[in-house]
Amino acid sequence: MGNAALFAVGTFVVFCTSIGLVVALRKYRRRNALLPLPPGPRGIPILGNVNDMPKKDELEWQHWLKHKDNYGPISSVTVLGQTMIIINDASIAFELLRDRSNINSSRPHQTFSGDIVGWNSSTALSQYNSYLKLHRKNITKVVGSNISIAMFDRVQETEAAHFLLNVLANPEDLSAHIRREAGTVILKIIYGYSAESHGHDPFIDLVGRAMNIFVESSVPGKWAIDLYHSVSFSSSYPVFPTNRILTWYNVVKYLPEGFPGTEYRKIGREMRAVVDQCVAQPYAFVKQQMRKKRAKTSFLSQANQDFGTDPEMDYAHKWAAVSMFGAGADTTVSSLMTFFLAMTLYPEVQRKAQEEIDRVIGQDRLPVAADKNSLPYIYALMLETHRWHSIVPMALPHASTTEDIYKGYRIPKGAVFLPNIWWFTHDPSVYPDPMSFNPDRFLKTDGHVPEPDPRNYVFGFGRRICPGRYVADNALFITIAQSLAVFDIKPDGALPKVAFESGAISHPVPYRTSIKPRSELHRALIEKSLKKYPWEESDSKELLDIKW
Repeated sequence: MGNAALFAVGTFVVFCTSIGLVVALRKYRRRNALLPLPPGPRGIPILGNVNDMPKKDELEWQHWLKHKDNYGPISSVTVLGQTMIIINDASIAFELLRDRSNINSSRPHQTFSGDIVGWNSSTALSQYNSYLKLHRKNITKVVGSNISIAMFDRVQETEAAHFLLNVLANPEDLSAHIRREAGTVILKIIYGYSAESHGHDPFIDLVGRAMNIFVESSVPGKWAIDLYHSVSFSSSYPVFPTNRILTWYNVVKYLPEGFPGTEYRKIGREMRAVVDQCVAQPYAFVKQQMRKKRAKTSFLSQANQDFGTDPEMDYAHKWAAVSMFGAGADTTVSSLMTFFLAMTLYPEVQRKAQEEIDRVIGQDRLPVAADKNSLPYIYALMLETHRWHSIVPMALPHASTTEDIYKGYRIPKGAVFLPNIWWFTHDPSVYPDPMSFNPDRFLKTDGHVPEPDPRNYVFGFGRRICPGRYVADNALFITIAQSLAVFDIKPDGALPKVAFESGAISHPVPYRTSIKPRSELHRALIEKSLKKYPWEESDSKELLDIKW
């Protein structure tokens, strides 16, 4: 057979194979289309389940938990063509988000938070692609090194001691002191920046505003423009012609400013300005310090040295940095406010923790990171803080990148997964008496097997698990241990209510508590710590010369 004949036969085989694959794919899609979505409430024409979304200020995790009784452990709603899969069973979350992480590790496209406000370049909201992998590689390499961990320990121990001094001087401003400590630690670790020791610091205030914007802008379903982007004039709605490009968003975005439905633009511009400054200004500070040969060791200084500073890497570095800052600062604030609330309400837990510290550490020094293995009850108390209230109760949503089938249900491409982390850590079949704060649940004793580690859930799943979780854990442990070593935490009047705010990152509702030194000896111990951990001169004056 000649070359021409072989080429013709080969071409025919390839053609037939291609036709067969196309036919098989269409049959697979038609078969999948006949499968039902996970059960859920009946929607209304075109708008779908728009009336079944959480209302303003409603606790999202409690809203979606109702689906468990009504529809089972996995359910769904569809709003303007966007399917959301609600998961109220931890084993299902592991199956879909960990075991199938190759197809369920992306993020839903958020027009408002991502495209308009600018968070689409952050680690948290990035799609699952090479850009995200570069972020995680950079973060893991720097955060995971032994040199970095030792440096992080020193920073966290220093700022925890400064936190004690601030609380001693002004105990009624607990929330502000926690925010300062969290912000100072992250600024120093990420940027090598020393914040103001007292009063307002421009970077801490800036990041606080940016994180409030992230929480407000990224709540699924809050911004109508996100829903406009997800529905298109397509064959899903036979009255419209098939056209996946012509979406409601493409119509709304060309309407004149001030037209009904365009209010998001002004809000988005104002938010974007803060986010842009938060990304650019701290990064410019590090570059300036490196040029002047006086940069302190930090995530960003190490990343620039290890990975280079070409434009692509430059962009990835600055966004990885601000992502770590945002993730570490606000979540630490929520965890520590939850800890102090628990100590206010559970004096017997506080006494047991203090007894362990006094017995193991004594009363002549503060606990440090190296004491972690010697303080099992304090460690269990830290785990219980994670469990008692999850800082991200509905996790950051995952999105599927391909059609899938799960237990006879159809999971559409682009479906958004909402795992109910709060329920996973409050399921009474897993955590008996879940509303009580009880660190003993994590300790092994005769007749008691430790309950599951809540960090299996609270730091995310699969390929989107938090890369800075060990640093965050260490900061929480050190502050908890040092606070209990020197302070008595009691109600300031009536017992505070156990109540939490809605939002992507949830904080305790503001409460009052009384914090006083356990004794004059403990007061002296706090004051003596200033010799070992002196206040540093702030770098805030360096910001005057920075152009960003």
